[in-house]
Amino acid sequence: MAIEHPFPPLYDKDSRILILGSFPSVKSREQNFFYGHPQNRFWKTTAGVLSEEVPRTIDEKKDFLHRNHIALWDVIHSCDIEGSSDSTIRNVVPNDLAVILDTADIRAIYCNGAKAYQYYEKYQEKQTGIRAKKLPSTSPANAAFSLERLKDHWKVLCKPLQAAPEGIGRVLLKWYDYNARILPWRSEPTPYHVWISEIMLQQTRVEAVKKYYERWMEALPDVQALAEVDDERLMKLWEGLGYYNRARNLKEAARMVTEEYGGALPGDYEKLLSLKGVGEYTAGAIASIAFGLPEPAVDGNVLRVFSRLLAIDGDITRQAVKKEIRREVERVLPKEWAGDFNQALMDLGSAVCLPNGEPLCGQCPWESVCQAHSMGRETDYPVKARKKARRIEEKGVFLIEVQERRMKGEETVSDGNAQYLKDDVSDCSGNHSGDHAGVRILLHRRPSGGLLPDLWEFPNAPGRYTMEKAKETVEDWLRGTDYRIESVDALGEGRHIFSHVEWHMTGYRVRITENVSDDRQIRPLVLAALLSEQGKSASPDGQWALVSLQQAQEEYAIPSAFTFFKKAL
Repeated sequence: MAIEHPFPPLYDKDSRILILGSFPSVKSREQNFFYGHPQNRFWKTTAGVLSEEVPRTIDEKKDFLHRNHIALWDVIHSCDIEGSSDSTIRNVVPNDLAVILDTADIRAIYCNGAKAYQYYEKYQEKQTGIRAKKLPSTSPANAAFSLERLKDHWKVLCKPLQAAPEGIGRVLLKWYDYNARILPWRSEPTPYHVWISEIMLQQTRVEAVKKYYERWMEALPDVQALAEVDDERLMKLWEGLGYYNRARNLKEAARMVTEEYGGALPGDYEKLLSLKGVGEYTAGAIASIAFGLPEPAVDGNVLRVFSRLLAIDGDITRQAVKKEIRREVERVLPKEWAGDFNQALMDLGSAVCLPNGEPLCGQCPWESVCQAHSMGRETDYPVKARKKARRIEEKGVFLIEVQERRMKGEETVSDGNAQYLKDDVSDCSGNHSGDHAGVRILLHRRPSGGLLPDLWEFPNAPGRYTMEKAKETVEDWLRGTDYRIESVDALGEGRHIFSHVEWHMTGYRVRITENVSDDRQIRPLVLAALLSEQGKSASPDGQWALVSLQQAQEEYAIPSAFTFFKKAL
């Protein structure tokens, strides 16, 4: 026969956390209040971690709970049960937790024991949208846990129960007043400045971004300049920052802003989200920092900080956990200081709540309320699924220097795909007395699809390369042209790590010259055009260019993957 829960939940509008049991024991049902069995250690455990006297009477227990912002209830409304044994529970009808959640600002839910956690996950987690934390049962049946061991685990309740969300926000802002980083984009946080800096900062260290940001602002000071910039110039400005689609998306978004918003970024979160390359974090950062709107900006730093602050056991790469953390940030976000709060969180995560090692808890303004710290488990958070091992790709990279012979009066022109020598007819009579020499570098444009699309690179090919193999590869490319290899020198080994793949590269400097005698007419179509026409490269649909050292350094965007070899220019 089903037994109904005999007494109501205990909560008020100031409750901050909710502790759920499974179903009242016989003693609790007799007393008409929670945890009535004299050997249940709930009251001793909670009073111990909150440094209070153990409450004895029901009135004392109610005062204790209200004073510490604790709401108390059970998961089950009715069930079949034998005595007080959770293992005999059958035919469960769950309680509706909305009566508490609609009234109180519940920040976290804790389950007293595995059974309560099991039923909460099964019946109520979807309703609440809050992932509960399982704590060891205080029941006398849980003999494996001593009182001291229980207190050690239940410490997670300690300080957050006593700190209202708005109080946490004020503490962080006070810390930020004295510890804010001085960054170039913060001195004048216009919507454009915030937008560009936030896109640059994605997957890139702050110190690395500074020089790129300043160079960018000199070249492209506003939305209109960005919308109109030449693609080659755009890529050159971005060269070295990686993830080049970010730059392409910026230009596309700038065009949209110019066409639809008169060249001014919209001060509306949803409209910002509609821009190419702008996600929830970037939209929140622009909205809060540049426009003062009360929007959270949740990036990897914030996910890490809040996963430790609240000891969130869920994988932070999962969307459900990200949404949970976003809700928690919204709870503590000071509406009138949202921009400063978001930047303070970024700085806290960057300088104090560090990834990949020991955080500097002694410098953290939230040390006293951090649940991971209270348990001594800071390095256990955040929880993330192990990444798949990156694929290793070996490559031979060839810095091909061309000793190009040019006739007097000839100039270099381009059809957009490769460079040519243009004859000055009056000087092209076959007289070679005006020839002069110049070293040029052979570059290859990557295909439009795949990794590093449309960027220029040093010619390369897959595989492990010895000097002999490198020579054979370049000879194969040169076959059918009027060029020959003069020398091959080793440049050493370089490595570059992408998110999903590692390039292990062996480099060679290959010097080539024209294989043309002085009594022959020099062909006006130079090497780059021949190679492009013949489709000779690791990527047959790529293009080639023969450029001066100065052009390679100043005009052509060569990805940072080739930095090791670029130094050899």
